[in-house]
Amino acid sequence: MIFPIFFCVKPLGAYRVKAPIMNTNPRVFLSGKKLAAAGAILCGLAGFAFTAPSASAEVRVGVSVGVGLPRGYTEVRVGRDRYYTQRGVFYQRGPRGYVVVRAPRGAWVRTLPPHYTRIYVGSSVYYRYGDVYYQPSRDGYVVVDAPPAPSLPPARPADSYQSVWVGKQEYLFKDGQFFTKTPDGMIWTPAPMGAITRDLPSDAQSIWYQNQEYFESDEVYFQKTPDGYEVVSAPWKK
Repeated sequence: MIFPIFFCVKPLGAYRVKAPIMNTNPRVFLSGKKLAAAGAILCGLAGFAFTAPSASAEVRVGVSVGVGLPRGYTEVRVGRDRYYTQRGVFYQRGPRGYVVVRAPRGAWVRTLPPHYTRIYVGSSVYYRYGDVYYQPSRDGYVVVDAPPAPSLPPARPADSYQSVWVGKQEYLFKDGQFFTKTPDGMIWTPAPMGAITRDLPSDAQSIWYQNQEYFESDEVYFQKTPDGYEVVSAPWKK
């Protein structure tokens, strides 16, 4: 909103202007009407000069197309850089939304992502999710470099992205989250209705409604079909 600040100018009638107003400089001549007009201009300029910044302008800073973050995300700071993470995926602000980025070394999280693998290297323990490694630290876990091991177990299939098509649009699905590709990288996107995934998210909860079973994860609802699990709307919310 705009909150202009105006200077108060006394109404013209209160001045009892009967004759043109002259100042000591003979070249400057102001009539009563011109004085009123000048006062109005000053009011307008004062309101313009002291206009407060609009809230909408602040909202537009950062995300240009209104693409948000997944439900339940956590903000993580590494030095001066700000990241957001949810289910083991890290994001940073980009010109078209929040872009998926590599987990930054030194990022601290309270809980591990789902489907992690525990790896022992000597007396040290690592937790791997995809190609990201964590170690215990300060009541949580910190992102670290890969351990100096001669060989490591292969990544789990659940750690990879699944290609899902809805019409002519391709989405990438991983553990309950959907992503789309942009020139800036992958960005998170709300679950598209009709998308069919091969697997359910690891924390999906079973819900029964009118003898039909549904599955819910982060307020995204799935129903089992012969081809997999389809993203549907919750009929009890209609």
